[in-house]
Amino acid sequence: MTDPLPEAASQRDDPLTDNCEDRRSFVAKTAAVIAGSVAGLVPFVSGMIVAFDALRRKSETKEFIRVASFDSVPDDGIARYFPVVTDLTDAWNRYPDEPIGAVFLRREKDSSEVQAFNAECPHLGCFVGFDIEKDEFLCPCHKSSFYADGRRINPEHCPSPRDLDSLVVDQQKLKQGEVFVEFRDFRTATPHQIERV
Repeated sequence: MTDPLPEAASQRDDPLTDNCEDRRSFVAKTAAVIAGSVAGLVPFVSGMIVAFDALRRKSETKEFIRVASFDSVPDDGIARYFPVVTDLTDAWNRYPDEPIGAVFLRREKDSSEVQAFNAECPHLGCFVGFDIEKDEFLCPCHKSSFYADGRRINPEHCPSPRDLDSLVVDQQKLKQGEVFVEFRDFRTATPHQIERV
């Protein structure tokens, strides 16, 4: 009879058996790392999509918003005040018909063109009014004044650092009898138009 111990001991010392076990161990560890990475990556990517979705939606808000019908802007050169109302959406909620600002719309006699101005004074953000008798915009807070076309009156002494902020009117919608404005809100107290984020 032979002793089984020397044979078992010789199998443990076999380099081929050790290499197979090392390879199996390496493959198992590699598979575990890959599976763990994928499992961790899924919630990370999902979180990034949710985080950047709000930014994507914000960038899509640069659209034209219906302000009034063309017929509601008389062709007498007098600027009329109109609130700007739109649907707002954040990451989880939708708010229909929310006021986001106001504009003045103006049309010259026998003209099919409509001028639009942000109703905020570029000085410190007070809402301007339109003086029909003087045919000019006036800011009640610091006495900035603007011609009917939005230019500053006496720019050297006007507290406002720039003219009224004019806004783009959608010409295609205008031909269809609707006034759609690309509403933008600019920072105050700056000489150039810098859009608020």
